Amino acid sequence: MALGIFLSELFMAVICFFGLSNFFTIPEFQIAFALVAATAITYLGVRSFHKKYHHFIRSMEQPPSKSKSFFKGFLLNIINPFVLSVWIPILIGISGLYDKNDPNYQNFIFVNLISILFTLFLLDLGKVYLSDFFGRKLSRRVYYYVNRYFGLILLIIGIFFFYHFLTLIIPYLKSGH
Repeated sequence: MALGIFLSELFMAVICFFGLSNFFTIPEFQIAFALVAATAITYLGVRSFHKKYHHFIRSMEQPPSKSKSFFKGFLLNIINPFVLSVWIPILIGISGLYDKNDPNYQNFIFVNLISILFTLFLLDLGKVYLSDFFGRKLSRRVYYYVNRYFGLILLIIGIFFFYHFLTLIIPYLKSGH
């Protein structure tokens, strides 16, 4: 999962690095992205919150596949709109540190990005280790309720994204598009 998150972070950083971040300011893209993110996050929240205890226990007994965990980490991080809102300011901040006329300007920015990404990857691996460490110490019942709690949080975030979607689409439709 950490590798999937890392690769999605790398993907977003590369998109910003090559100047495609302007694409994300197009109203049609923002509306579609808000709807997709709201739907996906709400679905995950409802699914986690309403999962019955015996289904939860059964799913814990089956080890998750590595490819499924990888894609889950990648896709969850890609639909997170905050990832892009983090990388744009990072690139703006890094690019202000160097002279744009320097022939190595892009190399300096690239090295900074790789350093940040590597640090994030190490932090993600640390989170995976800590979650595994604490997860072994929790009873299945506590783990079930923690999962439900996070499902409720995801559900609230999904509702917020639906609200954001409505705040984007209503003015867009009123403007005659």
